Amino acid sequence: MQYVNSNLARVYVYILRFVILGASLAACGGGGGEKVPGDMPDTSYRYTPPAALGDGWPVAHAADTGMDPASFEALVAAVDRGEFPNIDAIAVARDGDLVFDRVIRTSLDAEDSRVGNTDPAMHAQFSATKSITSLLVGIAIDDGIFESVDVAYLDLFDYPLLKNPDPRKAEITLGDVLAMRSGFDWNEWEPPYSSPDNRLLRFYANEVDYSKALLDLPLAADPGTRFAYNTAATISLGQAIENRAPLALVDYGLSRLMQPLEISEIEFLETPTGLPNGGGGFYFRTRDMVKFGQLLLDGGTWKGARVVSEAWIEASLRSRTDIAWAEPDNWDWQLAGYGYQWWLGYYEVDGEVVDSWVAWGFGGQWIIVVPALGLAIAINSRGYDGSDAALNEAHAIVRRYLLEMGMQL
Repeated sequence: MQYVNSNLARVYVYILRFVILGASLAACGGGGGEKVPGDMPDTSYRYTPPAALGDGWPVAHAADTGMDPASFEALVAAVDRGEFPNIDAIAVARDGDLVFDRVIRTSLDAEDSRVGNTDPAMHAQFSATKSITSLLVGIAIDDGIFESVDVAYLDLFDYPLLKNPDPRKAEITLGDVLAMRSGFDWNEWEPPYSSPDNRLLRFYANEVDYSKALLDLPLAADPGTRFAYNTAATISLGQAIENRAPLALVDYGLSRLMQPLEISEIEFLETPTGLPNGGGGFYFRTRDMVKFGQLLLDGGTWKGARVVSEAWIEASLRSRTDIAWAEPDNWDWQLAGYGYQWWLGYYEVDGEVVDSWVAWGFGGQWIIVVPALGLAIAINSRGYDGSDAALNEAHAIVRRYLLEMGMQL
């Protein structure tokens, strides 16, 4: 295990290797090799199962899991025609078997350079990271590090004096922070992330101790009463774990979540105080992202071994805010609610409502779980312009090629 300085201010990479993934990493699902910068698109794709890489995934032929291999061939053909120009990688598991794994992108981008990444299979996750942080909180509760989600949030920190004193701050619970209902005066969606005046970007530029800066904020609402998406609050969840766990957050997360899921390599951005940015700074291979979705499907277990309690999975996926947020008419997915750092939504397929659990990251990073069908899907994208069309590409793929074409509902 080692830290590698990326030569960018306050940005580091943590790379963990538990197993050596050799030349076999070049093999992706679809029979073609993993694409690297300079490769030409594969225009003669014929479905084959993903490569077995010794990373914990049992692999299977799509047909053996009840999925139509032709749907994957049609999907790849659509990507090669340019119909989904922002999609970088896709991985799909059905009933616990990996049936599709394809790295599509043929070049790296600025997000890779932030951590010195040179592997096209590794991808920035942005706010999909938040859902993984929620799993860590659940593990911490299972371990007795936190008594419950009802613990007073300020009690998890040791700051002697906070700005903007307000007796209501003492009422904020761990559950309020997980549900994005802490009450702090915060809006990071207006102006958008593309603006230098965005609240989160200014926070990153001006603050050092992100947790202290969060808790210093005034309250704009009573705790637990109003949803306000807050990346700084999620980062502070990591600090709360580090404050109370017997290990540093890095070591705790690796030993209690990443190792059990047989995830061999992780990269992440650090905050100025050296904390992994659990609000939006993790990088994973797409086929490792799917493991988190499979963990949900299996009620907190991986290959039969308990990782996090089933009670935590159920609590995380219970809507704490019903969101009547009408997505653009051309979206293939409808947002419906928010749990503990997981989005809840649904697809409409042939007149049926198909529920889903979703981790969602800026630019179109998705973990999509369709529980009724035993599907866990991970899709990474480069839709960094934030356009509705770019963000919808992943959901269009899921609805059209996996749900409508690929399965019998």
